[in-house]
Amino acid sequence: MSAEPRPAAEPVMSVRARAVIPDGEGRVLFDRTHHFDRAPFYWLPGGGVEPGETAEEAVRRELIEEAALVIRVQRLLYVSENLFVESGDYRHEVILYFLAEAGETLPGAPTDLRHHEWHPPVATPGPFLPPDVAAAVVADLRGGFRRPVQHLVTDERPSPPA
Repeated sequence: MSAEPRPAAEPVMSVRARAVIPDGEGRVLFDRTHHFDRAPFYWLPGGGVEPGETAEEAVRRELIEEAALVIRVQRLLYVSENLFVESGDYRHEVILYFLAEAGETLPGAPTDLRHHEWHPPVATPGPFLPPDVAAAVVADLRGGFRRPVQHLVTDERPSPPA
């Protein structure tokens, strides 16, 4: 029996940008997990911020790459910090979530096709992750996205080595 790898003392840091794109009918655009060997789960579309790129530029680029969808970013909704261990790696990700509106769909196939689906955030066919973002989107969809920017933290830091 092999021991599970211990997380590094310092987390690997990443910055991501994601979009909350409501359709006006109570649904939001989701990215379904692309790992078909796992039960489906859902998160909001977007991805990593590249060096020298703003988070707003990143989320627009990611939606073009993944869905050939041009979006109009309206405003920042949430700053989410997640500290967690995944597959033995200790991670700290900061995700900026933007309210956006779907625009035109570009001709041709996306260069990094993902599985996007429209669902009410309370009725995704699998978990909407992370849970604190899910709760914020549900509340804001009901309230018209009028709240100030929310700071959401999921802290699942590992115990320090003994």
